[in-house]
Amino acid sequence: MHLIHRDAQDKPPPASREARHRQGNAVNHTSKIAVIDDDASMREALSALMRSMGWQVQCHASASDFLAALGYDGTDCIVTDVQMPGMSGVELLEWLRGQQLATPVVVITSYPTRVQEERVQAAGQAAFLGKPFDGDEMLHTVERLLTK
Repeated sequence: MHLIHRDAQDKPPPASREARHRQGNAVNHTSKIAVIDDDASMREALSALMRSMGWQVQCHASASDFLAALGYDGTDCIVTDVQMPGMSGVELLEWLRGQQLATPVVVITSYPTRVQEERVQAAGQAAFLGKPFDGDEMLHTVERLLTK
């Protein structure tokens, strides 16, 4: 997975995974991360990336599968694609906020639009990344949300 955050020029480069481990980052290594994407290869890649940090990962092929499994119960952060069959990742984020759930969410998409980004930012406790993205940028984003 190779990805460059589209706002990368505005931010300092994230520390490498090894540097974060050496620094003893404040993120709990038992954090529970939910990965929701209808693309099996993306789910597998994101799951492996999150597990490389020692995080527990649960994967779902759709937002409805995630909700049916009560995946939000005890989840510390959600990484979800925008475009999926049924409920989109942005709709999932808005549903969570409507239920007064403040679980941090990273919304990813291959086709970013300003409208989607504005909806994500309006929901709060969320980040928006366009694909492709760099693995370290994804980890930095999840860590930032987990420590808020």
